[in-house]
Amino acid sequence: MLEKLTFPEWLQLIRDEVASERKSIGGRLNPWHFGSLLSAPGDIFTQLALLIEVLPKAPVWMDCTALYSEDDDPRTPQQMARDEDAEYADFPSGKIIVLTEGRSDTRIITAALHAFYPEYADAYQFLDFEEFKIEGGASLLARMIKVLSGARVQNRMLALFDNDAAGAEAYRSLAGVRFPPNVRLMLLPDTKLAARYPTLGPAGLSRMNVNGSGAPIELYLGRSSLKDRGGKLRPVRWSQWIENVGRYQGVIQDKETVYRAFEASLKETRSPASLRRRLPEMNQLLQTIFSAFQDRQPPIL
Repeated sequence: MLEKLTFPEWLQLIRDEVASERKSIGGRLNPWHFGSLLSAPGDIFTQLALLIEVLPKAPVWMDCTALYSEDDDPRTPQQMARDEDAEYADFPSGKIIVLTEGRSDTRIITAALHAFYPEYADAYQFLDFEEFKIEGGASLLARMIKVLSGARVQNRMLALFDNDAAGAEAYRSLAGVRFPPNVRLMLLPDTKLAARYPTLGPAGLSRMNVNGSGAPIELYLGRSSLKDRGGKLRPVRWSQWIENVGRYQGVIQDKETVYRAFEASLKETRSPASLRRRLPEMNQLLQTIFSAFQDRQPPIL
């Protein structure tokens, strides 16, 4: 019966049962009943998650005593989770450490991760630039990932370089390094927005593909964040020539203003799904981070 149902149809069946106003829900809604609509997932917590999906505004409960016996660990689930985190902190199953070029990159990605995908936020750990007064920059990030790799840090580590000329230079400098399997290097992904973006140079304003030369983290904060008071996109301004990659380095002016606009967007739009639609470039960036440790990925992506 369940094989013929779509998920929305399944939700409606459950809601119809609830709408019947039975004082005690049983039968097809009882996970232990042979003909239950909830019996297909073998995991109790998956069943509980489905109940919450069906009744997002109602209190739900599930009898989990079958999971325990007199010999079970007396610790609470919270204590067990904390102990497990501590126990496996030094192994690849622990949190993924994300290393960025500096404080602003870490601040932006951390805020976006909690707003777009709060369920994944605890799987990642970021370098604390402020607390330990760590300097930033693409070349420093390249040195940092080599030092940590040389120290044989066991956690999975992702070094994330800006998609600009300086980031490309530092990224390329690591091409000959043989990194351990728990390390990945990645440039911020190319985007459609950056493929034809306003730039400002000696020849004046023009639209160009700035992927790989002038796409720092700010270009992933959404069109609304990048617009000035006149409603126009803030141009990428060309600065110094990067000889090793044969490109000019592009920068965005008023970075703090762009970030504040992005922060306001996060506060205005509470729904993660709505945020992912409204800010597709940031969603693409986060999806790239999530895919970094897929099987058979090379160290330099």
